[in-house]
Amino acid sequence: MVSVFAIAGLAGFAGWRHAIWPLNQHSEVALARRAQQFWDLKLSGDSLGAYDYMAESYRRRVTATGFGREGSGLVVHTGATVQGVRVDEKGGEVEVELKHIFNKEHFDRAETTSLIKERWVFENGGWYRWPMGS
Repeated sequence: MVSVFAIAGLAGFAGWRHAIWPLNQHSEVALARRAQQFWDLKLSGDSLGAYDYMAESYRRRVTATGFGREGSGLVVHTGATVQGVRVDEKGGEVEVELKHIFNKEHFDRAETTSLIKERWVFENGGWYRWPMGS
């Protein structure tokens, strides 16, 4: 009987580690999912949806229209996959593998892959992307 409780307890602990709602929003799993959702929205062309994932201080300075124009089509993202996440005292760092094409004359239009690191902050009960270069 004790072993049944021990197994159930271990299964519950393992499940909790990967649970997101409602009490585990600050976890690396929650951050990885949120970052992937951001990139999925950007890749699908939903800049307004992706804009909602930006930090509040950024959204106070930059309108949704301004966010949608960033890059002006010079770089066309063709894929994005979250490769790793680390939560630290400043918030979180997300490593993303980006696939993109440079959309400019005289550039080879072959798809290129880059590994970038993004900073995310935990505010208002959720993870938000800090703007690159800030």
